[in-house]
Amino acid sequence: MKGTLNFSIRKLKSGKASIQVIHSFGRGNEVRYSTGLYIDSAKHWNYEKQRVKNVIAQSNASNINKFLNLKVVKISKALEDLHFEKPNYDRKEVKKIFDLIFGKSKTVSNSTPNLVECYKWYIKYFSTNPNPYTKRPLSNGTIRSFKTSLKKFEIFSKKKGGIDYEDITMELYQDFIEHLRAQDYSNNYISNHIKNLKTILNYSFSRGYHTNTVHKRREFAKPNESVDAIYLNAEELKQLERLQLPTGQEISRDLFLIGAYTGLRVSDFNRLSKENLDYLGGKYYFKIETKKTSQPLLIPCHPVTLKIIEKYDFAPPPKKPDQHINRDLKIIGKEAKLNEEIEITKTIGGKRKTKTYKKHQLLTTHTARRSFCTNAYKAGMPTLDIMTISGHQTERVFYEYIKASSLERAKRIAEHPFFND
Repeated sequence: MKGTLNFSIRKLKSGKASIQVIHSFGRGNEVRYSTGLYIDSAKHWNYEKQRVKNVIAQSNASNINKFLNLKVVKISKALEDLHFEKPNYDRKEVKKIFDLIFGKSKTVSNSTPNLVECYKWYIKYFSTNPNPYTKRPLSNGTIRSFKTSLKKFEIFSKKKGGIDYEDITMELYQDFIEHLRAQDYSNNYISNHIKNLKTILNYSFSRGYHTNTVHKRREFAKPNESVDAIYLNAEELKQLERLQLPTGQEISRDLFLIGAYTGLRVSDFNRLSKENLDYLGGKYYFKIETKKTSQPLLIPCHPVTLKIIEKYDFAPPPKKPDQHINRDLKIIGKEAKLNEEIEITKTIGGKRKTKTYKKHQLLTTHTARRSFCTNAYKAGMPTLDIMTISGHQTERVFYEYIKASSLERAKRIAEHPFFND
């Protein structure tokens, strides 16, 4: 928002005072607008705090101040949006916003979207505009995630006869989780829908659409759980590298190996091109700005990745659809005899269930990134250096992510000078 936004009063002949909102923007541009509220005396107004004094003589002071607190959030956000869409807006457009927010417009019924409308608007608007938290538009994967969550919530809302902001309670939260568990969804899948709902509730709260804070409680949590995901150790990666494969599978394998030796997400290693290669000080590097976090990275090329880019005339392998790579990886893993039996335990439909898989059945593009982090850790690479590439914000989360065993971690710690003096 450009300019300033303030509340003030205008004294009336009756002795009362009307409360006004004032937006000043640029030289000579100011809009004064009546909020429709009055106080019994100008003496009851705190000019410094721009609110009504909490005095006995003004019995409704608390309600007036709550009203102003709610409106200032809505006005500020509306002016921010206006400034984003039209930096040189005029007084007429400001007045139109005030008319909407203070109920003096014929379209006032549309000024505050309900929860589902806000959900839809959020997805559509931030698909192309910078998100206020990340400062960039939603990624394609995030958009798909939100759309799926919206569908799940709409079904639940219809079942409940319609759900709006004020309907969100801890009981409703629990009912929503039970509704999803009844469809045999895993805890981590349900967690994603709760996370997206909380995002919309936080955003709509920041816009002043509601004052319900139930979603901010600690108990209103994502029911996620740690599921043992696999990684490939150095020898298993060599087994993949040694395979003679048909062209399509070879490309999938090579893309996977680049991911396993760079730590890049599939959204990054699957879009590398010749322009991402840099030759500095006698060594090749991958230079890329990550798609998810917009973080610039300069990653040294491992000998294995060098062999791969040499194979493709000093360029990364051609891009392939993610689902095709995942399909190929399971075939390639089987060919490489990655047959170790892995037990995976998940909470599905509210019940703990364990299933045994062959390792090759669990191979996905994300296994590459997890393999890099775990193997780099086991090789002694400083944790903070690995986290720079992986994007993990805390070491606690990082250690949950890597798949080094307790013994492997102990061996790494044992090599520290502290234990060898």
